[in-house]
Amino acid sequence: MSTASPTQATEIAKMFGPLLVGGLVSLCLSGMVCAQAFSYFHKSKKGDHSKVQFTVAVVWIMDLTHSVLVCITNWFFLIGSWGNYDILDHIPLSAPLTVLVTALVTLTVQSFFIRRVLILSKRNWWLCGPLFVLTFSRFVSACGSSAIMIHEGHFSHLKFPQYAWVITFGLVMGSIMDVLVTLSLILYLHGSRTGFSNMDVIIDTIMLYAINHGTVTCVCTIISLVLWLVIPHSLGFLGVHFCISKLYANSFLGTLNTRDSLRDRSQGSSSGERHQMPVLFPNSRLTYNRYMGADPTATRVRAHSLLPSKYLD
Repeated sequence: MSTASPTQATEIAKMFGPLLVGGLVSLCLSGMVCAQAFSYFHKSKKGDHSKVQFTVAVVWIMDLTHSVLVCITNWFFLIGSWGNYDILDHIPLSAPLTVLVTALVTLTVQSFFIRRVLILSKRNWWLCGPLFVLTFSRFVSACGSSAIMIHEGHFSHLKFPQYAWVITFGLVMGSIMDVLVTLSLILYLHGSRTGFSNMDVIIDTIMLYAINHGTVTCVCTIISLVLWLVIPHSLGFLGVHFCISKLYANSFLGTLNTRDSLRDRSQGSSSGERHQMPVLFPNSRLTYNRYMGADPTATRVRAHSLLPSKYLD
């Protein structure tokens, strides 16, 4: 083991400092994911299909797995190999695995939101089909990036032209998908406006949530892309990349957990009956049937805003 000189120590700090900061931020975000997952299973899961509950559990488990891999990566560089300058360029197995888990979380969450677009667009496969294909392409490129990192084993090798484009393509596709899905949601949500002020306020709120979620994940991915392209000798891109999966998981769980508050705002009555949320937040078949059966005089606006159970199968 060779000991780093003061100059080399400075280089180590510049290289791994962003990795440490990114790891700490990602763990904070993971705490938010855990809180949201607990809130979902404690309060919001009632009436949801088992596949929705299963998806939440899978996303939660993947997030915890990702956090463990982030800690292992930082431990390898900052504790286990501290002072060993020869290890600077080495890629531990945990690092590419974080990229793979991020790809899985991203695929799951983006598919969830694309399915919302599919429902809103009344099964417009001409729009949603390409979105699904692009999302899967982003997942494949991320898997390729992980495989390259594992095979090469050195960060400097990632800059070889035959490898660099794969990582760049994955980050670019992630940004593009966030923009396309968010714009699609906004387009169809805006088209769902009814002219009734109470319902339009709810739709506007959902649109704001969609914009916030899409913007945050897109900005984070773009920052990782810029760091990858501009600062090749720093692991800042990986430190930022640690946070991407956490943002997607929080976006997904936050969407599910806001249904209760938005549902309450959409009722406009004191009956206390829990109804189906419109458009973006489908709940269970049971809730839909109960509401339609309990109130045959429901207004056309509310009936139109409910989602038939066939969309939830």
